[in-house]
Amino acid sequence: MKITLRPYHPTGVIAIIGGAKMTGFNNRGVEYVIAQIMADPDLDVEIVHEYDDICKRCDRRIEDERGSVWGERHTCPSAQDQKMIEKVNSDNQRFFSATGLSFGSVMKMRDLVGLLKEKIPPSERGGPEGPYAKGLAKLSEMYGERASSQINTL
Repeated sequence: MKITLRPYHPTGVIAIIGGAKMTGFNNRGVEYVIAQIMADPDLDVEIVHEYDDICKRCDRRIEDERGSVWGERHTCPSAQDQKMIEKVNSDNQRFFSATGLSFGSVMKMRDLVGLLKEKIPPSERGGPEGPYAKGLAKLSEMYGERASSQINTL
């Protein structure tokens, strides 16, 4: 099985797995992705530019034949907020710079967890006692510490 995630989503999802509160308006999308992660130890993750498996379940996403900066045939309020667009683009670039991944990269979630532990450590996301660290630990335990960072770019 495969899920799609935008570059800025994996660290947030991991933090939620570690106990962070969902503060956004798209809990349904996050819950879907977490359920997939917890159900399938061999889950593939594809890093995408357009609407991912979280965004696709958002009630604020609406059909629009013109599309938006986030993808074809849909838009949402965040796609019309220039500050949000700049923040997402900046967060995406930080993710890519840290991990070496790019749009279209596909890897096992277990390998993504290992890569994130190495390249975006808990010290950069709330410290060793924060939700991100706890989420990484929970997933590492679930995956048995297997993390080889094998990347397949389409």
